[in-house]
Amino acid sequence: MKNKINITKPFSKDLRGKLLFMRHAETNFNSDRKKIVRQTNPDYIDCRLNDKGITQSKSKQAILNSLSFEKVYSSPFYRALQTLTYSLENHPNKDNIIIVVHPLVSETPNCVNDYILDIRSTKNDFNMNSIIKVDWTIFDNYIKEIKYDENFYYFEFFDCFNNIEKEKAYEKLKKIYESGNIEELKTELSNLASYRYKKGKRLESLKNLQKRFKQFIDFIKGQHKDNLENINEKIFVVSHSSYMKIGTDGDIYHSDMIQYFHFGCYRPDNCEILSYNC
Repeated sequence: MKNKINITKPFSKDLRGKLLFMRHAETNFNSDRKKIVRQTNPDYIDCRLNDKGITQSKSKQAILNSLSFEKVYSSPFYRALQTLTYSLENHPNKDNIIIVVHPLVSETPNCVNDYILDIRSTKNDFNMNSIIKVDWTIFDNYIKEIKYDENFYYFEFFDCFNNIEKEKAYEKLKKIYESGNIEELKTELSNLASYRYKKGKRLESLKNLQKRFKQFIDFIKGQHKDNLENINEKIFVVSHSSYMKIGTDGDIYHSDMIQYFHFGCYRPDNCEILSYNC
């Protein structure tokens, strides 16, 4: 059966829990209503926040300034790091906040907005010298454990991609990236997104997305096991719509066979905060 009603909800729309997720603020990709066209538009690769997105991020300051954070995590995407920076730039404890970049909270990479354009540029803009300090250590250690270059780490998530075609696409993209030809890279990333739509299937299965979400929850439980009961010190994560949506599925912890977003899954709006069980 495609849709199934969840018995339990692993999330709530409040700030009472220990683990808080917020979706990144709006980009032009989000505001573009031409859904099919935008999926492969090279101008939307690794989108920055638009003016509305910056305003959305800053509008969260009043709420976030009232909270104490044990740890802050972010997706490696530019828009996620922008969202956190604008949201926390006036936090009373901002000098002691360090954003930890974690690859597991990345969006599922199925269209142009879900591909990194230039990770080196992102690292240059967000680091330990930024307004809000950014630590890439976990991300860098993850890269050491996989076969893919840091700019294309999300190839590790592709489990619905023919292996031969996958490796061929990766080697071509890596060569272009190393040449420094960003416009050619944008074209090839657009072609990768087009390939996904021509095939009519995801490059990363929902099963693997579910697996990543569960791995991150297990990471949180391990890293913060001595302080999980202290809900006054939040763990705050900025991520993406599909990633957060898979975590709202009541079956996520009971089934390894998710093929569809079940009835009851919740897709958050830009800058919406959800509290998750952990």
